[in-house]
Amino acid sequence: MSSNAMRFIETPVRTGTGALEITVRPNAMAEVGDDGQPTERAELREAPDVRLKMGMEAWYAFSFFLPSDFPIVDTRLVIARWKQSFRESWKNRSPMIALRYMGGQMILDVTRDRGQRRVFVEKTDLRNQWVDMVFYIKPLASTIIPSRFKEGRLQVWRNGRMIVDYQGTLGYVDDEDEIYFKLGLYRDHLPVPMRIVYDRFRRGGSLDEVSISALPGK
Repeated sequence: MSSNAMRFIETPVRTGTGALEITVRPNAMAEVGDDGQPTERAELREAPDVRLKMGMEAWYAFSFFLPSDFPIVDTRLVIARWKQSFRESWKNRSPMIALRYMGGQMILDVTRDRGQRRVFVEKTDLRNQWVDMVFYIKPLASTIIPSRFKEGRLQVWRNGRMIVDYQGTLGYVDDEDEIYFKLGLYRDHLPVPMRIVYDRFRRGGSLDEVSISALPGK
């Protein structure tokens, strides 16, 4: 991300005394997307030594806050995503899992060899409130044995309520055996900045390791 895209702030916070604010500005880290449209981004990415392998299970949790002046636009905007490392640069494909906020709709997409599947969509104003997200993911079990693709799994909770329970192919058979998580803003070009705040990111091997108060019984 650009050097001025990230800062730690004291308010608003979900827990504790600080949170991370990320701002994407026009033409920041500009590239052409896989659909030929100009894009810009401000994202953090998991380091290579902690990335998942196909078939591994993992739990992720984080909270995000959109300020009251956050632009509501009907254009590509991703606020969290899981990517599979590509074997050939020209196959830089869509993320395996993408959390989007487009046109006032919260959207979750799963993309695999057979194309993209929308597993959740809901029109809702997410601004000026903390949203707690929990993800359980198990990428397709093997890039070698296609018959085991059905073992892929994605479960998602928002503010303690399950909104996705997907089982099936999760990833691409002809890409690398490596998954990495990206947190931040990735969008089609816009002439205005966007700002988001993240707090309490967790990754672990069980729900107990990442649980937040919004989950039932936690």
